[in-house]
Amino acid sequence: MNLWLSIICVLAFSTIIYGTLSPPTFKQQRNRTKVENKKHPVHLNVQDRFLVVQDPKSSDILKEAGLYCKDTKIRHFTGEILGYITPWNSDGLETAKIFHGKFTVLSPVWLTLSSGNTSKFHITTHDIRKKWLKQIKAFNDHNHTVRILPRVLFENLLPDDVVSLNVDNQRKSQLVSALVEIAKTFYFNGFVLEMWNQLLFTGVKIRLVVDLIKFLSKSLKNENLEVILAIPPARGSTPETFSRVYFNELAPHIDYFSLMTYDFSRVDRPGPNSPIEWVQECVEKLVPDNDDSRRSQILMGLNFYGNDYTPEGGGPIVGWQYLKILETFKGKILYDERSEEHFFEYRSSVGRDYVFYPTLYSINRRIDLARKLGTGLSIWELGQGLNYFYDLF
Repeated sequence: MNLWLSIICVLAFSTIIYGTLSPPTFKQQRNRTKVENKKHPVHLNVQDRFLVVQDPKSSDILKEAGLYCKDTKIRHFTGEILGYITPWNSDGLETAKIFHGKFTVLSPVWLTLSSGNTSKFHITTHDIRKKWLKQIKAFNDHNHTVRILPRVLFENLLPDDVVSLNVDNQRKSQLVSALVEIAKTFYFNGFVLEMWNQLLFTGVKIRLVVDLIKFLSKSLKNENLEVILAIPPARGSTPETFSRVYFNELAPHIDYFSLMTYDFSRVDRPGPNSPIEWVQECVEKLVPDNDDSRRSQILMGLNFYGNDYTPEGGGPIVGWQYLKILETFKGKILYDERSEEHFFEYRSSVGRDYVFYPTLYSINRRIDLARKLGTGLSIWELGQGLNYFYDLF
């Protein structure tokens, strides 16, 4: 039996918590205490410091996690790298500035189109950081340019909203105009559209969703704006929400697909965040031919968060929470060879907890997989990780 499978037999879960795409609760924010690990550039990268190992020690992680190679403009991965940034993990804004040279696309989670806004298409812009945008653009030069494509979340739409939008060309054009106006105002290079699951969950027919995405992407590209579509991964024997059929139809109209290969496990089904075999399978289901150049349109998802599974449920943890747990952890960090992820058990106030969180070794294995498959990468998200992760990219 795999090591992580035994966890299911130990923990009893009563609730399901989805925290990856959502801001932390007030309690989580209030209880945050920064781990005092050093954060500054050093001369050697993590490879030269011999830190990319299968058996990492907690003491080394605590000592080294904040230290990163000063040569932040050197790229080790030549494909596209998208980094998401959320308002609720503001460290991501600073991370994007420090490691500007590592990314090709940055996607701040800033824009929302909600139910009730579809008549006038008022898209929320209050989270936009103008000063940060100016700083990022100032780093661009003839050697390296980072494009800014904020995510647009189609949130809480009603079935009637989606149907009426799809059949009314004037309203569709109004939506495009609203997006184009935002792009021109803030000098965005395009948008990441997060709408596939959101529209399907309203109960509308999938053909309607495909047609709407094609219209939006064609219209935006006519305005010289780039379009990335966030898509869900395949899950075992469950019918695929986004199959090869839809990839083939949309690929000519979409620049890149942000494949969300994380959240494989959850509190009622504990285990690894993103088993490497599953990640490869998700890519190959969309583009099975290794020689198909469309593989490069897929941005394989990497999670920079982890999970702390407890007898009461638990939920996602980010870098500073992981380091805080390691401060009192005296055991050994284990490696599951099947999922190629690290985890460990510790005793908390509520019982036995199991923590899965990315390591340099597990991330490096997935970067190697992206090279092998010919895909790009998308990171969820920059404010959740550890500084020394970026030496790998």
